[in-house]
Amino acid sequence: MRVYYDYQILIGQKYGGISRYVYEISKRLPDFGVDLTIKTLGNFNYYFSERFGLQELSKPKQAFYHIVNKAARYFDLRRSDFDIFHPTYYYASKPSHGKFIVTVHDMTQEIFFNNPRAVRAKRKIIPQADRIIAVSENTKRDIMKFFPEISPEKISVIYHGASMLSVTDSEKIFPHDYVLFVGLRGGYKNFSRFVEAMKILMRQENDIHVYCAGGGNFTAEEVSTFGEFHGRFHQIDLTDEELSRAYSGALCFVYPSLCEGFGIPILEAFSCNCPVICAERSSLPEVAEKSAVYFDPDNIDDMSEKILSVIRDEKLRREMISSGRERVKFFDWDKAARETFECYQNTLDDV
Repeated sequence: MRVYYDYQILIGQKYGGISRYVYEISKRLPDFGVDLTIKTLGNFNYYFSERFGLQELSKPKQAFYHIVNKAARYFDLRRSDFDIFHPTYYYASKPSHGKFIVTVHDMTQEIFFNNPRAVRAKRKIIPQADRIIAVSENTKRDIMKFFPEISPEKISVIYHGASMLSVTDSEKIFPHDYVLFVGLRGGYKNFSRFVEAMKILMRQENDIHVYCAGGGNFTAEEVSTFGEFHGRFHQIDLTDEELSRAYSGALCFVYPSLCEGFGIPILEAFSCNCPVICAERSSLPEVAEKSAVYFDPDNIDDMSEKILSVIRDEKLRREMISSGRERVKFFDWDKAARETFECYQNTLDDV
């Protein structure tokens, strides 16, 4: 079985859920006898740095590499006898031969219309697919809502695995007691309400800080919302090992997002013995089940109260940590790769 993965996510994402997914699946597929091709001129992605090196790409360079790689992909797919083309993001078309498989990571762009270009690309690519991989049952339902013409049997749900390993020592990465926020902060990530919830909490807990891992430096607008607590909000970029320490040392990880296709940070927190408090929205309850404490992401007071209830109750945190350790066992990248291979095989077997 010859499978072609393209360059898109290696140029477009430095780190994050989609590139983590592509990396973890692609490195395991050869174990199932898959002859996997990944080609890229240049690499911006942290996970693929060992294979392709790592370059800091400006927006103009990213655009240039996209044009060059798109042309190379066109000739590769025309000249080579690949059984399956599985693009790593949505800017692609069905090739003239072979099967076409698309992974849909979420329908956030459609729900919030926060990326019209991606919406247009998905409207084109999803109906063309011979089979669709959805990363959760919630994402499958969203696909069917926006593409009612697509048969449910055409969509395979394959969960992500857990990549983060817990640290084995007790060395603290930050000097304070803190709540952890991970990833991007704009729009549907609901960071602004999280800030307001934490400000309510900080008036009652004088020593609690917030550390935001990744997502870029705070904007001037974000800083303006911190008010008198500006010295207790911190942004920092972390390696995987440092992020593991950040989870392990946190009082809790808070995930206030209004919409997620899966929610890999939940598994990261579970793996690192960190209690999870998250929005009761989209795929998050599907992933965390009974191992998290939930709040209404539109209700700042409810969010603040739930966070406060966890950080003040050491016994509850221990119970949540134990439950999370059990829950994360359900998610495994080896299982995800095997199910992806089976999806490929079933698609090739379809007449």
